[in-house]
Amino acid sequence: MSERPITIAIVAGESSGDRQGAALLEALRSQTASRRVEAWGIGGKLMAAAGVKLHYNSEPWSSIGIAATLLNIPYLLSVRANIKRALQANPPDALVLIDAGGFNVEIGRWVKKRGICPVFYYFPPGSWRKNTRPISPNRPLNKLAEATDRIVTPFPWSADYLNSGGADAHFVGHPLLDLVKPQMTDQEFYERFGLDPVRPIVALLPGSRVFELTHILPPLIGAAGEISRRIPGVQFVLALAPSAPRAYVEEMIRREQRQGGRAARLQLFIHQAGDKLAQIAHSTLPTPSPQMATTEGLTLPAPSEEEAHPLRERTTPNQAPLVITEDLTYDVMSRSDLVITKSGTSTLEAAILHKPMIIVYRVSSLMAMEYRLRKPSLRVTHIGMPNIMAEEALFPELLQDDATPEKISELAVGILLQPERLMSMKNRVTELVHRVLGEPGGVDRSAKLLLDLIETHPRR
Repeated sequence: MSERPITIAIVAGESSGDRQGAALLEALRSQTASRRVEAWGIGGKLMAAAGVKLHYNSEPWSSIGIAATLLNIPYLLSVRANIKRALQANPPDALVLIDAGGFNVEIGRWVKKRGICPVFYYFPPGSWRKNTRPISPNRPLNKLAEATDRIVTPFPWSADYLNSGGADAHFVGHPLLDLVKPQMTDQEFYERFGLDPVRPIVALLPGSRVFELTHILPPLIGAAGEISRRIPGVQFVLALAPSAPRAYVEEMIRREQRQGGRAARLQLFIHQAGDKLAQIAHSTLPTPSPQMATTEGLTLPAPSEEEAHPLRERTTPNQAPLVITEDLTYDVMSRSDLVITKSGTSTLEAAILHKPMIIVYRVSSLMAMEYRLRKPSLRVTHIGMPNIMAEEALFPELLQDDATPEKISELAVGILLQPERLMSMKNRVTELVHRVLGEPGGVDRSAKLLLDLIETHPRR
């Protein structure tokens, strides 16, 4: 008779948590070859692909800020109540919580209080902050000790801080060191998208949430047009996350092109499979031109017989290529000379790939007001993770009204035209990542800590 499978409940709140949950589950399976691992919970596409039976898909939930979150509270409360009922009806061998503190911490406290199963918090909320204030029992963030049996945190200062408050917290190296790797070879990448490996490439990462795209994508597109005017030959690649609303992004770019200005200097090439290719290409290009669709799904103007390079004949002298990719962020970053990205996990991913970057962020006026009101209590000096790690402005940050096409392009041109500055940025971020984030293998070490918790917990 085969041994009973290990059952895991996983609750991840957004795309970064979805990726981490999938990787942790795969690492756990590799360490329990003699026993089957079954999982259910809340997550996205990657957790589903890793074999998690999703009770709820969290991809549409992503929001930042009190104003946006308030609209979802009734629904999220009902979801949380249903998850509690499922945990009580069929207790798993462990509950894994990933980030999303406002949703997850209360679940952890409820489960631990009733002794349903051990609670393992992976990527605890606010772990990126370098906390200097003493632990206070009244601060919600520091109630993790009573909501968990074990915590694995991605930053060393977070482990020290949580342990001082009575938690069992571990830093075993940042898991992203194992995950941030390109999927394609250089040749595959350049050929698939028709890019010239000799010319500079600038990666554009506007985020995946609708409100981020609404406020951040237009200035990024405008900046790309201005950069192309000042540095002819630059290529641009817009890297979209799987959860980003693709049709919305395409329509925003069409609108920017129809309005002319800087966006008219960009010629859009869309990486998207299906019969929609020719229709999209025809509607997005400023002027009609012959079109073809490659087997990889790339829309290209038909090449001439004397064409020496796929990109050289494809764009007019006053236009720069703008390629859209989906779920290939690490491939795009690794081949880029400069990354222009919204703040968040993507800044840390770019740092792991040793890439110079410009960090931007724009939100609605209501969310900006909320941030100004909360900033004193947040004690935030920088918003980009590399700058937080370095405790200085290693990379430039442009927030809200400063995140304009003019200011973004001015910084980008200054960086691209100074090779020694590019090299200095690369060297400094390489040293920073090695010093702060530890060694690769963090995912496997985290899975071992989870398995140890399951095997040694008193409930067992």
